Amino acid sequence: MNKVEIIKHLHQARPEHVFWVKEGRKLVQGLPEDQIHKPQQCDACNFSRWYESEGHKLVNIPELKTAQDLHQEIHIAYTSLYFTTFDRRTKARATIISGGVETPIDETPFRRKKQKILEAKTIKMLKLLIVIERKVELLEEEVFENGWLV
Repeated sequence: MNKVEIIKHLHQARPEHVFWVKEGRKLVQGLPEDQIHKPQQCDACNFSRWYESEGHKLVNIPELKTAQDLHQEIHIAYTSLYFTTFDRRTKARATIISGGVETPIDETPFRRKKQKILEAKTIKMLKLLIVIERKVELLEEEVFENGWLV
């Protein structure tokens, strides 16, 4: 692993996770399920695969572990928003509570709240990725070649 590879992975993580914020906005807007991407498991994500295989070796950059934790929270937040929106059991519970009468419930405020959580976590992760990238750029290439990765 070298500086260029590390920075490449950090750069790729940005648009990949802004994507989930955009998908969350579609959920809040009420777009149909077939126009919105289903959640992706965190461990299926490029950033997570890179972190688990190589990134965790960057022990001198503890912010990377924090970024991975935030990354997991982003996937959880989007998954929660998605299934809150499309989970049929929620609608069934509302019908049971109302005595079998299909009662429309405006879930928009709840979805907006979940979207704000998703956005806040994503912004925090993106800022942290910039900090990590700056730290990596300041390191000499020899540091990587001389076994800095422990």
